[in-house]
Amino acid sequence: MEKEKKIFVEWVKEHKKELIIGGVSIVAIIAVIIGIKHHQTLEEAWTSLKKSVKKTPETIPTAKPIPVTEVVPAKDIVEINIVTTDRISHDVAEHLRNLPEGWKASAEKIAIAAEHGYELLPGQTWVEAYRTGGLAS
Repeated sequence: MEKEKKIFVEWVKEHKKELIIGGVSIVAIIAVIIGIKHHQTLEEAWTSLKKSVKKTPETIPTAKPIPVTEVVPAKDIVEINIVTTDRISHDVAEHLRNLPEGWKASAEKIAIAAEHGYELLPGQTWVEAYRTGGLAS
């Protein structure tokens, strides 16, 4: 059974071009037969479509430029610095972290995780609790 499957796959690979041409030809022949059989319906649909689509005008109207009659001087530009790095200070609990591909946890982090009852999987490390955000981060 496996040998027959392999022979068939090889045959398909060898005759790929002919199979594609044959498939496209069959679809084209079926489309022609359906087109001939439903010629009247297709003609009515084409006529209806032509009536519903408006013709594009010969010339496309362009916008007229607005003349500038007065130049207003710019005022002094005021620069406003908005600091977006300040966040509300908060504690982050100890946790496991997934590392980027190819990175490994240090022996120290593996030991600390074991002390907390966790066995690190490949690509994981242990993160101690810390405080973040606020001005004293």
